[in-house]
Amino acid sequence: MRARFKFLIAVLIISISINAFIGYYYSDKYTPTQLFDKFIGSQTTNFEPIQIPEIYENQVLLLSFEKNVSSKHDFIPWKTELIKKFQNIFEIPNYDDIILMPVEKISGDEQNEYLLNKYSTSAQDNDKIIFYELKPKNDTKLTFCEGKPCYSTVLIIPGSGNQGALDVINQPSQYSPYYYHQGIAEKLVKLGYVVFVIENRGWGERVLDIKMNCEQPDVYCSGNKLHKHLLNLGYNQHSLQIIDTMQLLKHIHNLDYVNNEKITIAGLSLGGPVSIAVSNISPNVASTVAASGIISQYKTGGSGITPGMLEYFDQPDLAAALSPKPLYLSWGLNENVEFGYEANNQYSAKLISNSYKLFDSEEKLTIIIHDEQINHGHTFEITSLIDFIDNTIG
Repeated sequence: MRARFKFLIAVLIISISINAFIGYYYSDKYTPTQLFDKFIGSQTTNFEPIQIPEIYENQVLLLSFEKNVSSKHDFIPWKTELIKKFQNIFEIPNYDDIILMPVEKISGDEQNEYLLNKYSTSAQDNDKIIFYELKPKNDTKLTFCEGKPCYSTVLIIPGSGNQGALDVINQPSQYSPYYYHQGIAEKLVKLGYVVFVIENRGWGERVLDIKMNCEQPDVYCSGNKLHKHLLNLGYNQHSLQIIDTMQLLKHIHNLDYVNNEKITIAGLSLGGPVSIAVSNISPNVASTVAASGIISQYKTGGSGITPGMLEYFDQPDLAAALSPKPLYLSWGLNENVEFGYEANNQYSAKLISNSYKLFDSEEKLTIIIHDEQINHGHTFEITSLIDFIDNTIG
């Protein structure tokens, strides 16, 4: 008995020594962020669609594109019913019912090639919306609307994370090491576009005081906690973000220096479904971008932001409803789980392509499968994105 006890003690000492050596070795070679990236990068990107009991499969996707549209004559009735059901499930008002609130300028800054202004306004539920405007100093995208100078304009909805809008506009913050939007707003304003960037609820400058609920640093915890808490209170964070974005778009439509015929809405990750939703409901959206944003919730098991949706439709159905308006979709081959599944299998891409074929409008649909390394491919593919915006509103 005593010999066995001594043996176990020896094994424990050896184990602790080995772990200490490994910890020292890696802490000396890698920062915590690099260690996290190294761990994530080592994970498999294989993804098998979820299989649920057949009893739950009897009534699903009743309003899906595949089940309801066989010719272009079916399309408009299907789209009308689909969008009506979407607005009903997510409690999204019509564009005309969105109320504009007074906008307050918080700050202004002059950069070498553009003006950067920060604003706030009250949301429809009286929460605080924060957004940025980047206005170019060059007139590359300048034209005239009713005799007044006006610009082609891009509205960007960021992906999730505490880095928020500052990531998109390329301004430094404590979360700069986690940036993955590649400063796309700054790139676009330097090309002559007016660019607006909204701050998502629960992230960036709308972050929660999460105290003991999250380990630090956890740049995704705040928004995720808000989402769960709002659901418990009877609200949907995804719905509220869509409504916030519709309100900002309506504000943009009322600016005399914006060309309402040339507005692109662009979203990455979380911002992708928001951009698709807003484009479906709102007028005067010339083109739409959803980068690493559209996935089949049905195939991949859902995300929790769409309660009850799969009884009627899936995310790619909402994207298909935009046909034949210009639409840009992208996924990265290096992405993990759901997004990697879409990049490698192109389930959503194929479904959405079929809706554009109905109208012989395949040239208006841009699908990019890229090999970006940044953030494991969960990012914008900059060259193709800028080409798409230039071709549709430039």
